[in-house]
Amino acid sequence: MKIRADLHVNGDSRKLILVPGDNEKTEHLALKLAAYVMFWDAELVVDASAKHPALLGQEFRPDLMSTDDSGTVNLWIEVGTTSLNKLDKVLKRFPYAHLVVIKENPAQARRFKVEAEELNQERLETLCFPDGAFAEWFGRLEEKTEVVGEATRTSMNLVVNDHIFVADLLHP
Repeated sequence: MKIRADLHVNGDSRKLILVPGDNEKTEHLALKLAAYVMFWDAELVVDASAKHPALLGQEFRPDLMSTDDSGTVNLWIEVGTTSLNKLDKVLKRFPYAHLVVIKENPAQARRFKVEAEELNQERLETLCFPDGAFAEWFGRLEEKTEVVGEATRTSMNLVVNDHIFVADLLHP
């Protein structure tokens, strides 16, 4: 399923279409949409291609990213499952980028934090939905989705397809 989102967040409006890639599940698209809403002010690039100037010569692609005025990656977001090898290389190749990994629940986030403890923790931030909140978010999404409300990097106070959704993400 693809998600066509009509977004009205923090006093601004945008449209976003998320199309699954090979073997990409709808849950992954739902996490991308959540990250896009939470990091609204970062003006994120979704599904950056190898042709994006900031990624030239790189084998890895982020789920979402933003660049600074010079075109350098300053925010790299991964949602769901990601390899530690990828994150380690991204931390080394993009020395000024802040990396954020978003997980569906606290158990996944805690496991990830233990596995990733050898990585640069100063630049790696892990966020997760509280227990049950991702299932609620996912359950509200449809192929045509309207989101209205306010969001920050760690909270969402929204109406999603006529249903209230409120969540404060956790740092495990």
